[in-house]
Amino acid sequence: MNTFALLQVAATPSWVGPTIAISLAVMALSMFGVVVAAAIAAVRLSGQGRKLSVLVDSLQDDVAQTLKAARQLTEQAQDIMVVVRHEAGAFAQVGRRLRRKVVRGADRIEGRLADLESLYDVVHDEVEDTALDVAAALRSAKRGGGMLGRVRRLLVAGRR
Repeated sequence: MNTFALLQVAATPSWVGPTIAISLAVMALSMFGVVVAAAIAAVRLSGQGRKLSVLVDSLQDDVAQTLKAARQLTEQAQDIMVVVRHEAGAFAQVGRRLRRKVVRGADRIEGRLADLESLYDVVHDEVEDTALDVAAALRSAKRGGGMLGRVRRLLVAGRR
């Protein structure tokens, strides 16, 4: 009986072997498909990686050129600022010199105006004195009390 029980246990149905073989073949084909898909994805990613690498290299070159241009622009701006500072200093110096000259000129003009005012006062006094003398001489000439009056009388008398 022992043998019979062993034969019963050892005897497997005939469909189990081919089913296991078919399932192993399906699993192997599935794994092969996964490997092929992974290989295709790796090849495509590799191509995209190369394209991305080329793009990054060109971007690095562009960034390097941009930084170089920015440095040159900064240096030129610094040079321009130095020139502007010098020019502004020169303008300020010219302004200070002009202001000093204008102030000196105004001081001289004030001095000359004071001299002119003194001269005007002197001339005015002289003209006033002369006008008074002329008026007095004319008055005395009209009255006839002076030398001119006598000469006039002589001339007028000679006419009569």
